[in-house]
Amino acid sequence: MKFKITLNINREHGNLLPFNYQYEQSAVIYRILAQADTQYASWLHENGYLLNGSKRFKLFCYSPFIFERVRPLPNEGCLNITGERATWYISFIPEKSTMEFIQGIFAHQSFTIGNKEHHVAFDVVGVEAMPTPQLSEDMKLQALSPICVKLHEGTRTQYLSPDNPMFAEGILKGLLARYESIHGQPLEMEDKEFLFELTDQRIKSKLITIKANTPYESRVRGYLCSFRLKAPLELMKIAYEGGIGEQCSQGFGFIK
Repeated sequence: MKFKITLNINREHGNLLPFNYQYEQSAVIYRILAQADTQYASWLHENGYLLNGSKRFKLFCYSPFIFERVRPLPNEGCLNITGERATWYISFIPEKSTMEFIQGIFAHQSFTIGNKEHHVAFDVVGVEAMPTPQLSEDMKLQALSPICVKLHEGTRTQYLSPDNPMFAEGILKGLLARYESIHGQPLEMEDKEFLFELTDQRIKSKLITIKANTPYESRVRGYLCSFRLKAPLELMKIAYEGGIGEQCSQGFGFIK
């Protein structure tokens, strides 16, 4: 289930936001979920997720902030937010009680995102559940956040581009792994079709810094693109609500 979060820009700390902020978005979501405490545990249990740590499946993915008005400042490495509002889309795979739970815990929240030099305060002024479109086994989709697919060769990690033949294999592998995590058994793919193909050759590469300015800093490459996906309906639902590729719970692979 996808939600549209409407944010008001609080000028308490200024209006400059670092280019690399998507990891901090993830931290905000985890913090808000943790605040719910017993409600959160009940929600997980009701949707079939074990609470003893044996299931480590991530429940959500999200878009970048979509600002009303914004101006990039490359020399400063940040965005100058000139508008008053922003939209943030967050999607959760669980179905039962999700609308009431998410709307309840996100309403009226306030949070700050950024680094030591630049950070922006946001106030949640609206939480709206988005209607789910009619999903089919053949859909045209667009990545709102970069899609990350990794190929591990020994100690070396290669980030695959969507025009690499192995990219589709990585997408399928990730969807099947999440299906098995949710349902406790693999999806039988015999006689079922899977296809990933670009519908536009314009591919935009983005290098995202995770945990910037810390000893754990790393860089992850993803790609923005438009594509056609053919997949069993069970996998299409996971892709739409949980994202595609890797590291979806850190801001990668959110699609529309």
